[in-house]
Amino acid sequence: MRQQAQQSISCAVSGLTKRGGLAHHGRIAPGLLFGLSCLLGLTACGGFVQQRVLYQASGMQVGLMTDVSTTDQAPSPVRNRHPADLTPQDLRALLGSLEVSGWSGTMIGVFSTPHPKPVFTEAELAALADPLVAAFHQATPRERVFFSLQNPTAPYETDRTSGSLFFRDDYLYVVLTDHYALLQTDPGGGEKRDPRDTKGMTLSVVGPALAATVPKAKQPHWTAFEKVHIALIPGDVLAAQRAPQVAPSAARPPVVRPAAGPLALNVETTATNTTESMNDLRLQLRELTNANLDLRAQLKEQSGTIEKLQAEFEGLRQEKKPGTSKPSSGPKPSRKQTTP
Repeated sequence: MRQQAQQSISCAVSGLTKRGGLAHHGRIAPGLLFGLSCLLGLTACGGFVQQRVLYQASGMQVGLMTDVSTTDQAPSPVRNRHPADLTPQDLRALLGSLEVSGWSGTMIGVFSTPHPKPVFTEAELAALADPLVAAFHQATPRERVFFSLQNPTAPYETDRTSGSLFFRDDYLYVVLTDHYALLQTDPGGGEKRDPRDTKGMTLSVVGPALAATVPKAKQPHWTAFEKVHIALIPGDVLAAQRAPQVAPSAARPPVVRPAAGPLALNVETTATNTTESMNDLRLQLRELTNANLDLRAQLKEQSGTIEKLQAEFEGLRQEKKPGTSKPSSGPKPSRKQTTP
């Protein structure tokens, strides 16, 4: 299926305003706003926008459109890095990292805080991956890929998830123009939603991946309708998603610590404990050796004392034997014979 819109802005505006029913009582009619939204990005009369649908099924469209932010006329030509070669798995990972937040309706938006939600469901990512990859293979440096998804639970609602994608320099740019999960605001008076109303949408990236910060000189020239966009560095996002995830400290068991630090600490502690144990053993061995030497000296002294005591005891036993008398050391008395 091929759709082409080749109209200049001035000619389109004058033509739309001249038709009956498009302008009434000084107010811009919804048809004019719709026509202007189809011609967004045209900067001068004679500019052209082409769209061609490459895939359409089950309320989903994927195709190619002219990227009016590219140019070959400037001193430094601005072109997209297309055709782009990537796998459906990588594309699903990149788009699956995106979240959107915004307001739903007037009253709800005033009294509630927007919470981020995935831009695409898992079913939508599975259905979009192959058509988007095929579109990037066919895209030229002057084109970008667009997509549009209807609400599967409310196919007749006008809210849709729509936007565009393009590679430029080192970045993948994602532009979101609408999301069906965020209900359109009612401007009142029976008028349709202003196409410039982006429902306060903001795009963000699920951690640990981060959005890219594009230098001002490399930023695309965004139109007034392209307020919601984000830039990704594909390699960094994919690497962050594949890296091992560390559990939050609140949910982490008390005994679990990062691998490198505790291991080095345990090795160091073990080495310190081993050194201290060796020093203690050496000290104990030295003390035992000194105690052994002291005991040997005491034993030698006691042996000498025992030998001396044994000698004295042997002498006393010899003196106590019968028939032995101890010689007297004093003078013996003389015997005198008496005469009768």
